[in-house]
Amino acid sequence: MKIRPVILCGGAGTRLWPNAKNHQAKQFIDFGNWTLLGKTLDRIKGSLFDFPIISTNAKYLKQVKQHLKKHKIKKFKIVLEPAKKNTAPAILSSSLIKDISDQQPLMFLAADLLIENTGLFNQSIKKNKNYLNENNIFLFGIKPTIPSSEFGYFLTKKTKGKLNRVSRFVEKPKVSKAKVIIKNKGYWNSGIFF
Repeated sequence: MKIRPVILCGGAGTRLWPNAKNHQAKQFIDFGNWTLLGKTLDRIKGSLFDFPIISTNAKYLKQVKQHLKKHKIKKFKIVLEPAKKNTAPAILSSSLIKDISDQQPLMFLAADLLIENTGLFNQSIKKNKNYLNENNIFLFGIKPTIPSSEFGYFLTKKTKGKLNRVSRFVEKPKVSKAKVIIKNKGYWNSGIFF
């Protein structure tokens, strides 16, 4: 069964523009004829994926539809968030719609991430799909380049199989604590869940 991608596209870009009253959400910034949402839509066009569900804010509906048209995504479902409530409610409301079979694997993707090596990303999905069951949720991590209090982190422990088990989440720690997490081989939480 194909993976149903759920694109979380409600972010406002307030961390990118902390002092601005009028700011543009990261996923819609034009970087020279490409946007992060556009890259995300292109990433889910492969044979691994079913048609997408996009969870977004009503104020972004027009921009989301323009991106879907530009990237030739004809079949999709849009879930409008009634109010900004962050990631967990967006995931919950999107996964409860009638279009999703109880057996269909879901992948939650942030609309504002740049993944440059799509082949490696897809290879990782294919590998982990074999281990997907009702007891496993996969989380994609990013190896930190600097200690930062702007990101959530997670730590893992090796298991007997080929999987690492998440042992702890740390949400936006102080920089001193982030240094310790990185020293212990922690990852930034990418916001990609499978």
